[in-house]
Amino acid sequence: MSLPSGPITALPPDYREAYAARVNQRRAWPPLLALTLAALLVSGGLLFGALAAYHAAGAPLVIGALPDDVPRSLGYALVLAVLPLHEGVHGRMIRRCGHSPRYGLKWYALYTTADSAYFRRDEYLRVLLAPLVVITLGGMAALPFLPLGLASWVALAVVVNASGAGGDLWMALITRRCDPAALIRDEAVGMRVYLPAAAVP
Repeated sequence: MSLPSGPITALPPDYREAYAARVNQRRAWPPLLALTLAALLVSGGLLFGALAAYHAAGAPLVIGALPDDVPRSLGYALVLAVLPLHEGVHGRMIRRCGHSPRYGLKWYALYTTADSAYFRRDEYLRVLLAPLVVITLGGMAALPFLPLGLASWVALAVVVNASGAGGDLWMALITRRCDPAALIRDEAVGMRVYLPAAAVP
């Protein structure tokens, strides 16, 4: 049975659940921590390396060195704004896949999901990775056009975004190993993978 070409909102009758993964499972913590740390180090190296290169006119690189006439709270607001922006990019990509995003808040994080949506493997990879890619590249592209103080806050916001993408990266690694025929349902704190019944052990 071939899958329909449009968005899939009901599990095909010949598909069965193969496995599930949740970020709040104890066994997920080591890879989540490792991926979060890796994202933090790589993004920090890229962003602050680029920042130093773009503003190498002898000015010292000081995080949060905003101009005197700009309140420091603006920098904090900019860093915090990256959190809903991250979820908004997830939502935009979900819409591009033909589904309606739903936004929510758990005690430890914001989240974006799509009720009654079954994503093809490559669609789900794009949904997972879009905020990391879009915000990182957008932030790097903006740095040369900003004064050093403001650019340092933008760089910090992008690094915060990347370090918050550990769960997305973990689920992307799982998704990448899935069969191309897999359908994936997002569950806000995890995912369920479905395969044709013949492929389910």
